[in-house]
Amino acid sequence: MKKALAITITAVAILLVSSAGYAEKRPHEGKIVSIDPTAMTMVVQGEKGDQWNLYWTETTTLKNGLTFGELKSGDKVHFDFVKKDGKMWVTELRRTGKADRD
Repeated sequence: MKKALAITITAVAILLVSSAGYAEKRPHEGKIVSIDPTAMTMVVQGEKGDQWNLYWTETTTLKNGLTFGELKSGDKVHFDFVKKDGKMWVTELRRTGKADRD
């Protein structure tokens, strides 16, 4: 009985740890709320209302010939990131939809 309980607890622990690691590595999507190319930062809001403060470097990969100067508030983006020093650093980003332009 104790052995079965120990195995069950171990299996649940492994599942929780692996799902937490996956959640941090999965890509995210949302709409740009604000962007500051000079500071190399942007705020993106997901469809559930959550917001992420994102940072990028010269090594961040932009898809389809995109540049950060072309991105505008309201654009929809898909991005991958890594967490380092408590910040979300974009590793890869692509625009999935342009904001309505006046």
